[in-house]
Amino acid sequence: MSLDSRPQWKKLHDEAEHLHDYSLSIKDRRIYLHSSYDSEDSDPGTDWRMANTFIKNIHILESSDDTPIEIHQFNIGGDEEAGYAIYDAIKHCHCPVTVITHGVAASMGSVIPQAADRRVTMPSCCWLIHKGSTGIGHRDRIPARQWAKWEDYCDKRMMYIYAEACSNSEAWSGKETASIMSSMNKMLNAKGDWFMNATEAVYYGFCDEVFE
Repeated sequence: MSLDSRPQWKKLHDEAEHLHDYSLSIKDRRIYLHSSYDSEDSDPGTDWRMANTFIKNIHILESSDDTPIEIHQFNIGGDEEAGYAIYDAIKHCHCPVTVITHGVAASMGSVIPQAADRRVTMPSCCWLIHKGSTGIGHRDRIPARQWAKWEDYCDKRMMYIYAEACSNSEAWSGKETASIMSSMNKMLNAKGDWFMNATEAVYYGFCDEVFE
């Protein structure tokens, strides 16, 4: 009798196939959050496909019961609107949510985990914090003003999310949200791209612990 004909192997095969097709394990209450695979074998990052798939998956788990949900994320960043759709879905989930970051948590990939109840980073995960861009230089003068206002709003929203989530960290202990936002802005203006390893990400409060 071949391995494929054995019931236990057939079950494992079906579960693995479902997991790879939908990035969802209903039994283990796990969601695998990563970008979709495209024909050019490049990573499109956070986009509408990632957001739509994730929102469906978290709602499926929410509808079954209220036990904890575990999200495993690999995220190079990308589209802000798609990222905040994922952020809001986690933030308003009635189940306790843990996000575990793998490999890289960059740009929007560093914002999304801030919505979780518990934020864990793998030891080798690279964190990247920076301000977004709307590309307003390619627009006419009047629309450019509106995009500049929107870009300013987006930067403030991101800084507030970071500052609120990092308020209990070792780096910012005892400081109010406005003071943390000001300090972070100064660091980003000086650094441009702010890279951190897993230990530094915990120190500054972007995650709670390094996975042991």
